[in-house]
Amino acid sequence: METGKTSKYFKYAIGEIILVVIGILIALSINNWNESRKETIQEQFILKRLSTDITSDISQVSNEIGLIDKDTEELKFCIDVILQKKDASISVFRDNLKSMLYLISFDQNKTTFNNIISSGQIEYIKNQNLTDSITKYYNDKYQGWDTAMLDYTRNIIAPFMLNFDHTPQATPGLVGYDDFTRVDIKQSKIPPKTIEDYRDEIFVLNMLRQKLYNLEGQKSAYKMLKTTMQQLIEQINAEIKD
Repeated sequence: METGKTSKYFKYAIGEIILVVIGILIALSINNWNESRKETIQEQFILKRLSTDITSDISQVSNEIGLIDKDTEELKFCIDVILQKKDASISVFRDNLKSMLYLISFDQNKTTFNNIISSGQIEYIKNQNLTDSITKYYNDKYQGWDTAMLDYTRNIIAPFMLNFDHTPQATPGLVGYDDFTRVDIKQSKIPPKTIEDYRDEIFVLNMLRQKLYNLEGQKSAYKMLKTTMQQLIEQINAEIKD
């Protein structure tokens, strides 16, 4: 009798252990599912934020490319006037020459990327190829041309132009500039340069050529970056589940 009772108790105890183990496994499974679900939700949130940032970048870089085209057209006009391929009044020439002092640059919106890197949340992105593409995009070296343009314009062009001729400091009627002080250069005892003065100064032609070279370099870098953005958006959107 004792042997039978012991056997039944043993079987009962084994059954209880099995039920406890099954309960634990179910609890772990539910917990893992909840964690996986939370990670998926966070991944989707990150991908949507990145998609928004890069879409904004595409719009901005497209605008900068448009400005580069405008400046390029104006500076090529000045070169044609200097080389006597086109005729123009000094006022029209000077109006186009203003592009010589303009600066164009593009800055990626790195807010989301910097946050997920600093917090380690980039690990939520399950697609490793996508993670690599995102990291590559935000570490692109396109700004080398921006730096070259900034240095050349500020350190070479601006000092020469400020010493060579009267330069415009504000545009009448331009929104945001009407409160700036403007000086009537006609009152200066030093007369503005003529087109012939510009034609006789070799440095002007060389400045224009170098500025165009930098603009073309910027445009090429921006166009390649834009292509990268568009491909990256496609990768990201393929992982977003609405």
